[in-house]
Amino acid sequence: MGALAGLPVRYAPMVAVLLACAVLAGCGGGERPRVPAGFTEYRAGAYSFAYPSGWQRRDGQDERGRPTLMFVGPRLPSGAVDGQIHVGRLDGYRQDLGVQLGQFRALATMHRYRLTADRPVEIDGADRAHRFEATYEMQDQNGASVPFTLLGLYVLTDDDVLLEFMLRSPQNGSARSRLPVIFDSFRLDH
Repeated sequence: MGALAGLPVRYAPMVAVLLACAVLAGCGGGERPRVPAGFTEYRAGAYSFAYPSGWQRRDGQDERGRPTLMFVGPRLPSGAVDGQIHVGRLDGYRQDLGVQLGQFRALATMHRYRLTADRPVEIDGADRAHRFEATYEMQDQNGASVPFTLLGLYVLTDDDVLLEFMLRSPQNGSARSRLPVIFDSFRLDH
């Protein structure tokens, strides 16, 4: 504050506030990342992400009746959807994130997913976060095998909200190249 000592007393508080704002703007208090061309941003208050413009939103429920959010791409000639985003939210999650991760791994084994990534990640504002990547096969409407790619993220926030962010695409679909862009756009809004 030595530089402020020569100012008249009435200007010192204003200059101090301006300096504080300049410091905050340079330390992550700035703008949100830009939404890539051809994408639209979805903001839910607790989180946000970008999805390909034109994908259709579908609200639903999981097996326990909790609300889920989905965005789906167009159908391929095989009948498979070319890209899907699934978001689940559970407020008041009081268990360790490891419980949810164990359940995912068990389901992945049961459905014959081949896990290619299974690691913790840093998400700004999260207590813990974990990333999964997998490949698996599903049958199309004609019974033919269709290979899929999955990118998954589980996030436990400081206020006990569990978020599940899952992206799927057939490996021969155009959405496959968009999955990393969608995944990297995920943010906690706090």
